[in-house]
Amino acid sequence: MIDQNSPSIGRFDKSFLVHMIRDFFLVLVIVTVVEFSLKAALVYYNYYFDGTDEAEIVAEDLAENVRSIMRNEGGPVAARTMYPILEENWSDLGYVIAIEPAPVTVASIEEGFGFTPRGIPAEDWPEGRFQTFKTDILAEEFCLACHTQAAVGDVLGTVTVRNYLYRDFALWLKDVQLTGILAAGKIVLHSLLLFLILRARLEPLMELRSVISNLARAYGRLDHRAEIRTSDEFGVLARDLNLFLDRITGIVAELDTVLAKVVTANDDIIAVQGALRDTVDDVVSGVRRLERQAMLSAKQEPRLSNEWFDAVRGSIAALDGALTKVEDTAAATDLLETLRQVVANAEAQTTTSETIYTSLADLGDQSETLKSSTLEMTRLEERLKAIIETCGALVGRLKPESKRAED
Repeated sequence: MIDQNSPSIGRFDKSFLVHMIRDFFLVLVIVTVVEFSLKAALVYYNYYFDGTDEAEIVAEDLAENVRSIMRNEGGPVAARTMYPILEENWSDLGYVIAIEPAPVTVASIEEGFGFTPRGIPAEDWPEGRFQTFKTDILAEEFCLACHTQAAVGDVLGTVTVRNYLYRDFALWLKDVQLTGILAAGKIVLHSLLLFLILRARLEPLMELRSVISNLARAYGRLDHRAEIRTSDEFGVLARDLNLFLDRITGIVAELDTVLAKVVTANDDIIAVQGALRDTVDDVVSGVRRLERQAMLSAKQEPRLSNEWFDAVRGSIAALDGALTKVEDTAAATDLLETLRQVVANAEAQTTTSETIYTSLADLGDQSETLKSSTLEMTRLEERLKAIIETCGALVGRLKPESKRAED
């Protein structure tokens, strides 16, 4: 897992194209090495399992070549010319050959042609592991013209063929040197062709990378869309990316609409809150003013004390006792009843005034609470305004520049 802040991300040597070319180059090199190794193993296998058979085939072929030479009238002379050529040719193919004449052949050639045939002697053969095969050349009718001392069926000579392991590997090495140069050119050519193909095929992916890079940067535009150039996986990816950006754009538009509604609601709240604050201030001021006036009135006209009521009641009681001793008490009784009503009304007014003062005090406390609530609403309104500004900045970042200019 690579850290997203790693400085290696996005470097050219970390490119997918570079990695693909490098991996493909290594794969071709490995395949070439494996191919050469398999050829070496095949050489080793042929030597152990088919070396003798191949030597036999070469020996029979060489014996047939010798018979073909002897069919000519100047066979022994022609043989002296052809044998070095045969030795060189089969040596180039990885075989060491020997053609050794029989004593009857040597005697016949010395008698008829005046020289001693050597053939291809089996001397100074290299050391090493080898497979060998020998075959005899038997005299036939046409051979007796030159081999005068031989009879049909006699052995005229022996052909020996050796198949050396190191010679097979030498041929393999020569083939490796030749094909290695060709393989190196093929690897370079294939890598170049792969680079050109990948560059053409990865062009849609590079376009997607450009779009995503633009989106990843701060204040990136959301109105940019990837161009769909192919119908393969890259085309599907570009289409899905465009659909995703369409959804994001729709969400941003909805968020912008909701934000506009929130702004409108906030403006309404501000208007209502301002009117409510003015009303509350008026109510609180009026209540406090009435409360102060009532208190001043109470100070200017103090209420009757309890001692005063007790004295009036005592006087009424004394007057009531004195009236029992008077014969004509009608007028006094009326006066007494009137005094009692005055005292009762005074007591009732006093109670009412106390209730009013208490209510005014409670109303003043409630007005203070309402005023505190209004202040809290003001603070909430300021917080809501800050949220609206933040959301507006976010929407402004996400909206295309053209639409921001129109707004």
